[in-house]
Amino acid sequence: MSVIWHKVWYDLWSHKGRTLLAILSIAAGLFAVGGIFGLVDQLLSTMDAAHRSVAPSHVSIILRDFVTEDVVDELKETPGVAGIAAVNQLSVRYRTSPDGDWDLGTLMMRPNYDNQTYDLVSLKEGAWPSAGQIGIERLSSQYFDVALGDQVEFEIDGEPVALEVGGKIRHPFVQPPPFGGQANFFTDAAGLAEFGVPEGRFGQLLVQVEQPYSLARSQDVAGEIRSQLADQGYSVVVSLYQDPDKHWGRQFVEGVNLILMIMAVVSLFMSVVLVLSTLTSLITQQTDQIGVIKAIGGQQGIIFRLYLAVALFYGLAALLIAVPAGAAFAYFMSRWYLNLFNIDYQTFQVSRLAVGLQVLMAFLAPTLAALGPVLKGSRISVREAIASYGLGGDYRAGGLDRLVDRFGERYLSTPFATALGNMFRHKERLALTLLVLTMAGVMFLVITSLISSTLYTLDNEDARRGYDVRIGFAGEQDATEAVALAEDTGSVAEAEAWFTHNATILREGERLEDSAGLGAQLTGIPEGSEMVRPLVMEGRWLAPGDGQVVVMSQDTAEKNGIAVGDTITLDLGNLGDAAWEVVGTYRVVYGGGFVTEALYAPLSAVEEATGRAGRATRVMVRTTPKSLAATTIVADELKARFEEAGTKVDFYTTGVKLEEREFATNQFNTVVWMLVGLAALVATVGGIGLTGSLGISVMERTREIGVMRAIGAGSGTIMGLFLMEGVLQGLISWALAVPISFAVARPLAQLLGQTMIDVDLDFAYNWPAVLIWLALVVLIAVMFSTGPARSATRISVRQSLAYA
Repeated sequence: MSVIWHKVWYDLWSHKGRTLLAILSIAAGLFAVGGIFGLVDQLLSTMDAAHRSVAPSHVSIILRDFVTEDVVDELKETPGVAGIAAVNQLSVRYRTSPDGDWDLGTLMMRPNYDNQTYDLVSLKEGAWPSAGQIGIERLSSQYFDVALGDQVEFEIDGEPVALEVGGKIRHPFVQPPPFGGQANFFTDAAGLAEFGVPEGRFGQLLVQVEQPYSLARSQDVAGEIRSQLADQGYSVVVSLYQDPDKHWGRQFVEGVNLILMIMAVVSLFMSVVLVLSTLTSLITQQTDQIGVIKAIGGQQGIIFRLYLAVALFYGLAALLIAVPAGAAFAYFMSRWYLNLFNIDYQTFQVSRLAVGLQVLMAFLAPTLAALGPVLKGSRISVREAIASYGLGGDYRAGGLDRLVDRFGERYLSTPFATALGNMFRHKERLALTLLVLTMAGVMFLVITSLISSTLYTLDNEDARRGYDVRIGFAGEQDATEAVALAEDTGSVAEAEAWFTHNATILREGERLEDSAGLGAQLTGIPEGSEMVRPLVMEGRWLAPGDGQVVVMSQDTAEKNGIAVGDTITLDLGNLGDAAWEVVGTYRVVYGGGFVTEALYAPLSAVEEATGRAGRATRVMVRTTPKSLAATTIVADELKARFEEAGTKVDFYTTGVKLEEREFATNQFNTVVWMLVGLAALVATVGGIGLTGSLGISVMERTREIGVMRAIGAGSGTIMGLFLMEGVLQGLISWALAVPISFAVARPLAQLLGQTMIDVDLDFAYNWPAVLIWLALVVLIAVMFSTGPARSATRISVRQSLAYA
């Protein structure tokens, strides 16, 4: 090994602290890149593969009424239909213990579990449902703590009937319980008959359309099926669409992928800055050594390769740390996420995309960071190198230095003025350190503002919903009786009857597509109602005295080129059709389960158009207590009272406002905690950068520290100077981070809202977080400055004079 390479290893080993800091800073950035890109890659690919493996239906049509096999066979002849599987699912009341409260769940049935066609369910433990036994969906088993062999009581004809859980079944398309999904159970045709649904009757149709698949084709076919059913007197609750190649849960992860990737790249960029700062300081400190190398015949290329080798070593060592750590993070986070969506992920896997990016960046990032200081150092002349050596040789008093000195003399005490002056001695290093700390602050403040904006958006949506409990019925009810029954329930302050009816939107005889493909529903609201007032995007909301006017989804309006003031035709099936004027468009921030898209209209106009005066399909309730626990109790009591009165409650249109808010919050929380973890990682990288900067500063000023000790400066004074220098850098970075984060947070909030819920988030800058970051950055500065400061106090006069 040549003398030059001995020097490389000597520098790396003799300055182990500096070497470790550089390696850890790069490793932190590489870990963020590998962990996040690996997570995104594994999540999406695994979700899509799991989705394709269950032969997904293209359309799932939930019916209000049960149809016979003959009707299903007729529907199979509909143009564009490739196949239809008739199955069942209905709302049931259950409890897991004889003295427990009744809850609302879903009971599913397949005619033949051994010969399924679409949306394949799979047996994970135990046996398929049979006489006296039921199956439970696997996620429901985990979340509601129901095991094989447990007894679950169901209410059948008003009486509790206990059934044993005989199997755990995976259903690919159930809503995760943390996101609002209910308990799901399975039975066979004979078991369903005990719940009042005769064999050969079906309430759900799983439809596949002819290839090639397209959403437009699916919507056309579903619309035709709805029309045929309406002609025969059957109504549709909801039509759900899904892409056969893309998992339905993509929306929960795609919405934040871009932001996560941006932050991962920012983390890596910060690491590059730290490498740049480290190598710049190293070359500055060893300027005299470069001069000696050149004086004894060392060429510029040798010096260039020497320091480039140091940079590449940093990258390689960081890669060895970051690859396994990033792969483990990506795997375990993917496993946790995928479990939420009922997908098995047991075999440890490594994302080749993520590892490839890590390898590329491990060598590219340090190399690029090193090029500038290495070229600068390799070009220095022997005279310049030797002349730069000596006490105070690193200080050059320019205009900025004189300005800093005057500011310190006038406004600061001597220790602070000294620390401020020392901080500006190496402006390039100061700029790099401030860049890292400022970026850490910007990310922290942006992330907290995204969280605040999310909560603020949800709060505003809650304020637009005046009801506390929404009770939907499986069929029409007498409006007066429904309201009276609701208002007679304890803790109910006000109840209001709404009437809804499925509708097909037409224009010039052509069927239009609703935005989500869920099917439109004409929703009659009493005049002056404050139960719901959605976010109006264009036009206005309903007003007293309105006739046949509607407020429709803005997405549907944009999709079909409908503007405020246009007239559309609503086909109400066997109730005829009529023309309606569009007076406004709205958007929903978060939904309450799978429901049809509402076309809001005055109740009087809906009653006139349908001829169904005095009827109700939904009751909106405002309760006296406002907590989630209290309103849930009221909702359970209302559902029980309606069921006891012979009114069947519909799961899809029943809900508790605060519970839906909690489910929406849970969806965002899966993102929030990842962003918080990333912010902590970035803050750590910033602290590492500060430690490296001050550590190198201590080494550079070894002789000065000796002189200070020789004239009587104590350890406390010396330590205080370096701590103050670190704190001042933290304060300056804080002052820079606040305005930058304010400018950046708003567009990122809009991006997050558009990608996750297709609505701009209501922006709320987190001003308390400004003070929190001030405290944190001071704490970080003190913590990461303590090590270098203590090192400075250990330098004796003899050591400083011997330093070379």
